[in-house]
Amino acid sequence: MSSQDTDHQVSKIQAYFELTKPGITRMIVLTAAAGYYLAIDKHFEEFFSSGYLIIHFLLAMVGTMLTSAGSCVLNNVMELDYDKSMKRTANRALPSGILTQKTAFLFGMILCFLGAFILFVWINAMTAILSVITIVSYVLLYTPLKRKTKLSLYAGTLPGALPALGGWTAYTNSIDLPGLLLFGVLLFWQIPHFLALAWIYRVDYEQAGFKMHTEGGESTAQYIAFLSIAYALIGSIVALLLWKYAALGFVYGMGVIALSLFFIYACISFLQHKDGKSAKLQLYASYAYLSGIFLLVFVNKQL
Repeated sequence: MSSQDTDHQVSKIQAYFELTKPGITRMIVLTAAAGYYLAIDKHFEEFFSSGYLIIHFLLAMVGTMLTSAGSCVLNNVMELDYDKSMKRTANRALPSGILTQKTAFLFGMILCFLGAFILFVWINAMTAILSVITIVSYVLLYTPLKRKTKLSLYAGTLPGALPALGGWTAYTNSIDLPGLLLFGVLLFWQIPHFLALAWIYRVDYEQAGFKMHTEGGESTAQYIAFLSIAYALIGSIVALLLWKYAALGFVYGMGVIALSLFFIYACISFLQHKDGKSAKLQLYASYAYLSGIFLLVFVNKQL
């Protein structure tokens, strides 16, 4: 095989990998891991001494990773024509022609099936059902709605938050209040996060025909800023309720208060300035907020 052929194969492998939107998939797996970890009712020593539990956790994460990756691939397939019209997506694997739409569709379906199969056979039916709902809501609900209605913003929160609940049910095989509260944290976090993202890339989204709450000028910016503040506040209250009803300690509570104040401050800053710089601050604050909550869950869980 020539070096040119080798480079072509490497390019194709990289293209398949990029179709899975690794950044999104990593975040989904992290949320599922947080849900699973929050549900564990054993001390570290007991958990790590049990080979079964470690394998069970790994299988749950692999199943979640595959279903998330498959959903992202199918999303790429459905949005091929629209990705071609946006500067930031025109060089992706499908618009650039590295992979065909048919090949990508088959790849996405295989990943979704394998992920759901692993969750159904080796975890439990409830978690598998949640994963299927995640796939369907992302691919068949959120993806087409983005070009039809601004309500797609809310439809997109469901597949983004369900993996956290799936992590909880993977361990417990039941839907309980702490799992629902973690689901709520993810649900409400996504709205100010995606509004900031939509404002930053509003020109691209408008050219592609996506309905993202960003059409218009200063009055639109003010509207999405108020939305962001409202949902950041609601999400912060849910995160504090998680402190009350889950096995989380004092450090978690104080950390959530600090993170929430910073997140809300960033949203208020966007309301005041209504520009790209303040939108980026809101976006980065959203990342810091969610990453901080996950970190606090992992370091301050109580038994």
